[in-house]
Amino acid sequence: MLTVSPVSFSNVNKNYSLIKPYNNSFPGLNKSVSDCFVASKSITFGSNKRLTGDIEYEQYVNLTEKQKEDLRYKYNNYYDLIDINELYSAVRPVENALPLSRERDMKDFLGVAESYNKFRQNKIVCVGRSPKWFLNASIWMKNGIEDYAMAAFSSNWYRRDQMGLGPHLYKIEAKQPNEKEIAAYRQYMKRIKCDPVSLVRRAQKSGLPIIITDYIHSGAGLTSYLDLMSQFAEKAGVLDDFAQSIELFTMGSIEYLDDLGYENYFALPTALMPEKLQKYNIKQVYHDMSADVLRSILDNKNTNECRSTYYPPAAWIVYNPMKYKTGLIPDERLREMPRIKDGIINNYTTAMKDYRNLMNFRILDYLYLTGRLKEKHRTR
Repeated sequence: MLTVSPVSFSNVNKNYSLIKPYNNSFPGLNKSVSDCFVASKSITFGSNKRLTGDIEYEQYVNLTEKQKEDLRYKYNNYYDLIDINELYSAVRPVENALPLSRERDMKDFLGVAESYNKFRQNKIVCVGRSPKWFLNASIWMKNGIEDYAMAAFSSNWYRRDQMGLGPHLYKIEAKQPNEKEIAAYRQYMKRIKCDPVSLVRRAQKSGLPIIITDYIHSGAGLTSYLDLMSQFAEKAGVLDDFAQSIELFTMGSIEYLDDLGYENYFALPTALMPEKLQKYNIKQVYHDMSADVLRSILDNKNTNECRSTYYPPAAWIVYNPMKYKTGLIPDERLREMPRIKDGIINNYTTAMKDYRNLMNFRILDYLYLTGRLKEKHRTR
């Protein structure tokens, strides 16, 4: 069964301009980096000074109006204040602005985030880091969700025909994790209580399905995750119960696929079920977004707030992402991974930290200015 949340597919007119959501000019504000407001004490990493400290809900609600004005200035002038070479891609965007600067993009982004609100009584499992920005925005909203489980996962061993969007699914044996890696991932799922037995127990106790959510293009990553979970469920003797306890909430962009020239076999982007789950009627709900929001949030490597959530099979036997909440996994640990070599480790730079925190600020500030920010919240 495939259903779709109420969405608008009329977001194809790209002839809109940058709005000015904030006042870019503040009387008396010194525009030098050193004099701009830092949410906490100035933090230095090597020779680079942070524009701002970490900004979560608790930091935002304690800001003064002057501090908010200073952060709005930094958000709107980010590329003039940082070393662009510290970003994942040292290319200044055409708009010269951080993601979600446009009113239209912010509304579309929050539309996806708000679609999670109806699941605030369910346990939500976020597969990989892709949905995190949307889930975090829902957490900060009035009537939004209260929490979600983060299941780090970065891999796929399936492909589909017809340019990757056809109806047939193929498993690539050479890309599958080995037995040692699978065993390590099973233990990780148990530690975060996202293994099939724990999920079945939660669903039966609450009477509500477990919501498994991910961004899909071909859906091969989500299919691979479900393949592992179905293996764990069968081994634990709960395959039927597991299949009956889950629903899928996926997101993507039809406009984005059209821009790439792909022709999706199905009317909507769809995740295909792995072999062990194909006989079950697992509900799948899809939510669409504009191509611009998808590119700026999901394709944009600078929005990855921690490298610990990049968790391919080679990492499963090396480290536990739960131990690295800040994402600052030591380089020597990463080099233990068979497929990581010296010189290609993706460091989480000062500029990327500021990028992430100013985006957090933008979302929190927009919710506040539109009267949609929760009155109370505690970041877990």
